[in-house]
Amino acid sequence: MTVAFVLQGGASLAAAQVGMLRALTAAGIRPDLVVGTSAGALNAVAFAQNPTPEGLDELERLWTSIRRGDVFHLSARSLITGLTGRSNSLAVPDRLRALIERGLHIHDLGEAVIPVYVVATDATTSAPVVLSEGSALQALLASSSLPGILPPVRRDGRLLVDGGVSADVPVLQAEALGATTSYVLPATFTPAPAAPATGAVPVLIRTLGRMLERSTVRDLAAAHGKVHMLPSPSLPGPNPLDFRRAAEYIRLGRESADRWLAGHLHSVAA
Repeated sequence: MTVAFVLQGGASLAAAQVGMLRALTAAGIRPDLVVGTSAGALNAVAFAQNPTPEGLDELERLWTSIRRGDVFHLSARSLITGLTGRSNSLAVPDRLRALIERGLHIHDLGEAVIPVYVVATDATTSAPVVLSEGSALQALLASSSLPGILPPVRRDGRLLVDGGVSADVPVLQAEALGATTSYVLPATFTPAPAAPATGAVPVLIRTLGRMLERSTVRDLAAAHGKVHMLPSPSLPGPNPLDFRRAAEYIRLGRESADRWLAGHLHSVAA
């Protein structure tokens, strides 16, 4: 049996995966490989480089230090050049680069303790691209480069953008790498029933969320191996751009994963 941890992208909501990783490892579940997309890729690499409680402590400290401006750094110049077509992005990646560097202790993806794979998207073909070696910083920047917001990353002759465009939950990529059992760590929350979204940003967030849900359902249905989908925590009004709630997300991720494991330990061990 080859076990993979599969980490979904989801901006600030991916903080919950830190709690899920704590729950899985505390239950004695260890992966043979880790695959992640976008913010999930940051968690994947951080875990794979130091898969210990101390490594997760460090990852939690990183998440609780993040603010929106660390990820989406908008300046008057970047907005003007982006909106007038003189640039292919509205934000500059300097602060995101610094954030990623704070969490990295490896230069090359191949240096990780556990094999780790970062999923990005080919901007020309829209096909997923799995990165397993070379600059970890460049790979994470590529996997997190939301089209139109952050600039694409050129690597090996290709322009790469956010992995969520092509494989937000990269379970098929994990199986292609040899996984026979996958634990999917979501970066979504189950919200309470809400009124229709109003305002540009809430409408955009909800629309993108529904699009990604459909692609996730399709990919999970196409999986051939055993897939354990951890539950999404319950949270009223989840906002993937609100990084101030990271500690809460981590706690809820741990609690939901612990409850799930308590009811599934027999099937997980099988």
